[in-house]
Amino acid sequence: MSIESDILYDCLEERYSCRSFTAEKIKTEELRQILNAARLAPTAANNQPERIIVVENNILLEKLNEATRYTFDAKTILVICYDEKESWKRRNDMADYGIVDATLAASNMVLMATTLGIGSCYVASFDEEKVKFILSLPKEYHVALLIPIGYPKEVKAHNTRLDIEDIVEYR
Repeated sequence: MSIESDILYDCLEERYSCRSFTAEKIKTEELRQILNAARLAPTAANNQPERIIVVENNILLEKLNEATRYTFDAKTILVICYDEKESWKRRNDMADYGIVDATLAASNMVLMATTLGIGSCYVASFDEEKVKFILSLPKEYHVALLIPIGYPKEVKAHNTRLDIEDIVEYR
C-alpha cells in the first residue's frame, strides 16, 4: 500500500462513535477543515444539496436536547441536512438521493475529524420537526443526521466489525 492509503486506512480503523467530550471548543481552523471535507464529498449529478448547520450557541445546544437525548453534552453539533429543491431524484420512481448525498458529506466530515483528533458520533435518533423548529430551518430542508463533535474525554477502540465475507456477495 502507498503512504496515502495507509493514512486513510488508519483513519478508517481509528474512527469510533465518541459519546464523551471535553468542554473545550473546537478550534476554528479545525472546524473549517471538517466543513471543507463535506464540500468535497461526491453528490448525485453534482447537485450538492447538502446543507450543514453548525450549532455552537449554548441556548440552541440545550434546546436540541428536546429533539434528541443523544447530544452527549458536545459543545458543537453539526446538523446535516439536504435541500429537497436541489437534490437529485431518480426518474423512474422519484427516489430522492439527498439523504445519500448528505450522508456522504457526513462521512467525509467524521473521517476528517478523526484525522484531527476530534471525536464524533452519528445520531439518527431525533425528532426532525423539533430540530427544524428549534433551528428555524426552511421547509425544504430535511435533517439527515446530527453529529455531535468535540475533543474526546477518552479515546476508545473501534467497535468489532463483521468480516468481509459476512457483508459482501459475489455474483
